[in-house]
Amino acid sequence: MEQPEKLKKYITLNDNSRQIVWDASSLSTFLACPRMYKFTNLTGYKLKMFASVTGFGSAIHDGFEILDRYKFENKTKDKAVLKATAHIIKEYGEGLNKCEDRVRNLEAALRVIVWRAEEFWEDNLKIATMPSGAPCLEQRFEVPFGEQGHRLSGRIDKIVEMDNRLYLCDTKTTKTTLTDFYFKNFEPNNQIYAYIWAARHMLGLNIAGFIVDAVQTAANFCRFNRNIFNVSPDSIKEWYHDCQYAVSLADAYSTNQYYPANFTSCGNYGGCKFRGVCSEQPDHREAILKEDFIREPHPDLVVDNVISLAEARKNK
Repeated sequence: MEQPEKLKKYITLNDNSRQIVWDASSLSTFLACPRMYKFTNLTGYKLKMFASVTGFGSAIHDGFEILDRYKFENKTKDKAVLKATAHIIKEYGEGLNKCEDRVRNLEAALRVIVWRAEEFWEDNLKIATMPSGAPCLEQRFEVPFGEQGHRLSGRIDKIVEMDNRLYLCDTKTTKTTLTDFYFKNFEPNNQIYAYIWAARHMLGLNIAGFIVDAVQTAANFCRFNRNIFNVSPDSIKEWYHDCQYAVSLADAYSTNQYYPANFTSCGNYGGCKFRGVCSEQPDHREAILKEDFIREPHPDLVVDNVISLAEARKNK
């Protein structure tokens, strides 16, 4: 059967770029600051100097998925641990070995996998089963989002069953102590609410809420804890209407080619990377962007704006 043409994430009409396929990350960026959204999503600016990424979080995510899949398939714990650790060494070992942070190096990653299997192989969270019989792991979706032709995309890491109820389950790694204060930061949560909305209203799954499955890592130990959040239908309904309003604003900003700044977000998460740009007077900002950033537009924007990849990377 012929597959339908993949919908572009961005389109450009009359020199106005507009996002069609939204995800939780782009929604959060737009809600934080429309100007930051323009710089990041529509223009593709990235800092020339940035912290190296070791892949620690991705390694833990992959390792947990292998443990869950092997357990779902009734394979032994030892086989699951061997497969998960071998995968991490092969795919992430080089980068993690170069990491000087003992909390996020290869040894720390392998410790998390081994200790996780020891403590949670017999767990009261059961991986949910898809209608096909497959485990409900790594479920990607792209679904209609509102009445103006937008879509919402994402990837649900895991859906679990507990006490005959379904929950989204999201793994987090942190150096922070896993107190009640830590878990309070996850509700409300734009990404998780987006996934709950998609699961309930578009995928037909009766999701009761979400579970944050957290791992605290340290130089010589790791610690696990989790928290369960039940989310009411009214809360998700409100989130949906808020997002529809935000997306309509994004369309209006595209039409007007104007994206206002939200200075109340400048200090979030250690400070916006464009803070120095916005602090300059408007006619100096282009020079600062060229000096401190590189442009890597999304492929849809590269094609639509007739910008070659070579041109987009000139300033690297």
